[in-house]
Formats: sequence, structure tokens, C-alpha cells
Amino acid sequence: MTAYVAHSRIQDVPNSGEIYAPDILPRLQSLLAALADIDFSYEKSLEALTSTPADEKRRDGMVSALRRAHAEQRAHTFGNSSR
Repeated sequence: MTAYVAHSRIQDVPNSGEIYAPDILPRLQSLLAALADIDFSYEKSLEALTSTPADEKRRDGMVSALRRAHAEQRAHTFGNSSR
């Protein structure tokens, strides 16, 4: 039995070692760190809210507000990073 193996043309392209502009890595790292901080804060706040002995309807409203604020904060941080 003969096996057919197809080789990608990508292998023939020389590897320059760089994919992004040199200044993008520090900006990307900064953005990821900011988003991680936002997510960590959100998770801690969500944990505190869900363990609060408030009535379920009120707690659900607070969780919804927290989720909206979290999404807005991430969007704002991401939007500001492109400058």
C-alpha cells in the first residue's frame, strides 16, 4: 500500500523570525495585562456578589450590572489600546 503525503507550500517560505512590527509586542503585553486585571477584578466582585445573602432578584440585577460594566471596561480598554 502506498501513502500519499502532501507537503505544504508554506514550508518553502523562508522564516524571517518576525511576524509583527517591533513595537507591537510591548503594546500587546500591556493590553493583555490590563485585560487580565479587569477580568480578575470582575471575578472577585462576581464571587462576592454571588455569596451575598441578598434576595435572588436583587442579586441577579446586581450581577447583570456587573457584567455590563465588565464588558464596557474591556471594550474601553481595548479601544484605547489601538492608539
